Parts: sequence; structure tokens; C-alpha cells
Amino acid sequence: MRHADPNDVSLSQTLETLNTLTSLIERAPFGICRSSFSLDRFQSVNRAFCEMLGYSESELLEMPISKRVFSVAPNRAELIDLLKRDHRLNAQETFLQRKDGSLVRVRLTSYLGPDKNGDFDLVESYVEDLTEQSVLEQQIRAVQKLEAVGRLAGGVAHDFNNILVVIKLSTEMMLSQVTPDNPLTRSLLQVSQAADRAASLTKQMLAFSRRQVMQARVLNVNDVVRDTLHMLRRIIGEDIELVTQLADDLSNTVLDPDQLNQIVFNLAVNARDAMPNGGTLQIQTANVELDESYAETHPPAMPGRYVLLSVGDTGTGISKADLPRVFDPFFTTKEMGKGTGLGLSIVYGIVKQSGGYIWVYSEPGMGTTFKLYFPVTRAAVGQTAPKVVGSEQPNGETILVVEDDTAIRANVRNCVQHLGYRALEAESGETALELCEQMKGEIDLVLTDLVMPGIDGYELARQLSDRFPHIQIVFTSGYSEDSAARRELLGDENVFLEKPYTVADLARVVQRAMHAKLRRGFVAARTDRPTNSASAAM
Repeated sequence: MRHADPNDVSLSQTLETLNTLTSLIERAPFGICRSSFSLDRFQSVNRAFCEMLGYSESELLEMPISKRVFSVAPNRAELIDLLKRDHRLNAQETFLQRKDGSLVRVRLTSYLGPDKNGDFDLVESYVEDLTEQSVLEQQIRAVQKLEAVGRLAGGVAHDFNNILVVIKLSTEMMLSQVTPDNPLTRSLLQVSQAADRAASLTKQMLAFSRRQVMQARVLNVNDVVRDTLHMLRRIIGEDIELVTQLADDLSNTVLDPDQLNQIVFNLAVNARDAMPNGGTLQIQTANVELDESYAETHPPAMPGRYVLLSVGDTGTGISKADLPRVFDPFFTTKEMGKGTGLGLSIVYGIVKQSGGYIWVYSEPGMGTTFKLYFPVTRAAVGQTAPKVVGSEQPNGETILVVEDDTAIRANVRNCVQHLGYRALEAESGETALELCEQMKGEIDLVLTDLVMPGIDGYELARQLSDRFPHIQIVFTSGYSEDSAARRELLGDENVFLEKPYTVADLARVVQRAMHAKLRRGFVAARTDRPTNSASAAM
């Protein structure tokens, strides 16, 4: 019987270990290479490193490293000095050159060791491709840039809207006191029309900055898309084919229907302009589920169930250089006078304020597709509150105007008096509460700005509802963060007046609020009415 030779067993184990290590290196998801400083050559490279640079193994082993792969590294000299001094590089970032001449951003971890002669000449490196990370960083920087510009735009629009309230109300009050043939009438009308144009611009700025107050409700995107089809066909023209693919079982979501209309129209107009010689505009809806892997590659998206609205065209497409800027305000590739550059930034702002996400896919000559994702809700489609119609004249009701801007407060007070109501004013939420206490609650309506220092309009409404539930609240603002809690205050029993507004707008909203107050009082009276035993037994 022949006994196993210990040397044979040892050799077999060594070969097995080598095969295992070779397999691990070849299958590693990152680049691994060994090179010589003095020879300026690679001695070994793994498959991932070859794929990263686009070379075959033989090509890499034959080329001079410093003149090809490592020639473009901006910090090359610094990395070599660091490696020679410390005998290692710890997660240092640099650029390597691919076979096609393009650059790849990498993270190097290297170790300098001795060769067979004892000279420190051998470099063993682990190379991590940062291409995907670079894409994510660019997406995050783009979001941060839009956030910063949005905050600036929102702040400017807020202050500008306050100025426009004074201009609009003062102009209309003067127009009501002059005859049509008065020389001042034409000039006042021009001021009013200019204020309207400025108000339209600030509304677009607020839409981009996500600071407008949303009148959101549960809806089905299919319903809104179908309602827009007739107008869309007129907008895009006869040389563009409109194709729709709407999911039959589409889930509901929570959106402002008017804002969703604006999204569809803006994307349609953008697509029309990209197809000057005709083409196809396709609108699709679907139920989708975004998983963890999608969320990781599309920050700041979160996993979950969404309603997808896709708007695509067969137009000229968007260049790679312009693609990261498509949502920037005032960025446009159209000729002078043919576009403001606000359309897509408005779409972006509305989508983000609605809690959704938007992505754009495009290549020159291959068309463009926008994909919008809105969170799914299980709630049923809500009914729009009926509009109050009436022509009753004011009957001595008392209205408290709460506004921190002195000029606006004075103008609104004068308008309230002009409409026939008794007007009081307060410069803050604290003063308003004190005044209500002094008046023993004998105030019918409080018209309050939403954004004020100290006690703002939201907190004022909460405290008034606790102390004086009979007082009707009307909110006014041209700016809002529009959180979910705040949207709850803008329900059927609360009325909102968007700045800048006209005297007619003010009269209509106050009348609606007074109707709501009377209706609520009538219901309360019926509820409190005592019943006799006979009627109770029936």
C-alpha cells in the first residue's frame, strides 16, 4: 500500500489556494492590477480593470502606463510622491484614460512593495470606477441648485406680490372714483394691466419655487388628461399626431387639478416646438412601483407605488450638454422672443411641491420623454365643493384685516370699507387675538395673511377656532410652503384669496365666506333645536 507523499499534499493545497485566489481576483467587481515603477508596465490585470478601460489584457501588459493610462491624471505627480513616501495610497481619487480617449473617474488604493531585489518597485492597486457615483453627484448638485434658485425666486415673488396688492387695489379704487372720459382713466388702466402682467410672472416664479398655495384634492390623472385633449389638439396643430395610452385601472393621487392641467399644457407646448416639421406626441399613464434599486440611482426618489404620467415626442431631442439644464429657470434653446425658459421649471416646481418626481430622457434626433411620478392614494376621488352664488349686500358685518405690511393693511381696510363692511385692522397675529378678546368675539370675519412673523395666519386660525368658533377665516397670501398640515386648513370651510387680488376678488371671497358662516350657523341652530317627546318617538 502506497502512502501519500506529504509534499504532494502540500503542493495540491497550494495549487488549490492559488486557483481560488486567481478566481477571486478575476471575478472581483473592481479593478485589480500589479505594476512596476521602473519598467512603467503592468505585470497583471484582472477582467474588471480591462473592461473599465476598454483594453484587452495583452494590450494593457504591453503599453507604457505613464504615456497612456495614467498620462491625463491631473494629480499624477502628487500621487507618485505620496506613494513613494508612505508606500501606500488610501482611497485617492484621480482620472484614468480609456482606450477611446475618454476619462474615467476612479478611486485608487495602492501599496508599494519590494521586488525580488529588495527595491520598492512593485505597485499593487485596487481601482474603483466612480462613474455611477459621479452621475448621482451631478443629480444631487442639480437638485440643490434648483432648490437654491427656487428659494430666491420664491422670496422675490413673495415681496413682489405684496407690492402688487397695493398697486392693484389703489389703482382700482382710483378708477372707481373717476369717469371713463377722465384723462387719468387711460393711465390708470395701463398701470392695472401692467400689474396683471407682473402678477402672471410672479405666479410662474412661485410655481417653479414650489411656494404657491396648492388647492390639492384626490383625483384620477386620466380624467384630467381626457379633459385637456380637445384643447391640446388645437395647441399642437394638425401636423402633429396626438396618441394616448391611458391605463384602465389607474390609481388615484392627490394633486391640484389646475396645476396638473398646466403641467400637461407646458409639456405639450414644449413638445410642439421640438417638432417644427410634425411628429407624434404621446401621453401615457400607468401604475408603477419604484423599488430600492431605482431609488438608489434616482435620488431623491423613494420606493413605493406611484402613478406615472409620461409625455413623449419624436422631435429634435436635447443635447447631452443641455440636458442637465432643462429645468433651470429662464434657460431656453429657442430663438429670442419665442420662449421665456420658464415652462419646464414651472413643471418641475409643481411636481416637486406635489410630492412627486420628474425625469427627462432624450437624445439628439431621437425625441424627448418626460416621466412624472405621483404618489398613489387609496382615497376616493373627491367632489368639488359647490360654489356659493348670491347677491346679498353687506349688512354691517365686521371684518378684521390682519397684515404685517402697513401699505397692504391700509389698502385692504379701505377696500373693505368701500364694499360696505365695518373694518378693523391688526399688524400681527398677537394683536388680532387681543382685539378679538376686547371685542368679545363680535367680529364676523378675519382676513389674515398666511406668512407673518410671530403668530402666523395658520396659528391665528387655530387659536381663533378654539376661542371664537363662530368667526369665519379667510386666508390670503402669494407664498406658502404648503405642507400637508397647512393644506388641511384650506378646506371647504376656509377660503383662500391669492395675492395679488382685485377689489372684485376680495368682494367675491368675503361674500363666499359670509355665506359659509350663515350656513354653518343655520345647521348649528337646527342641531340645537329641542324636540318634544311625540316627535322623538316617531
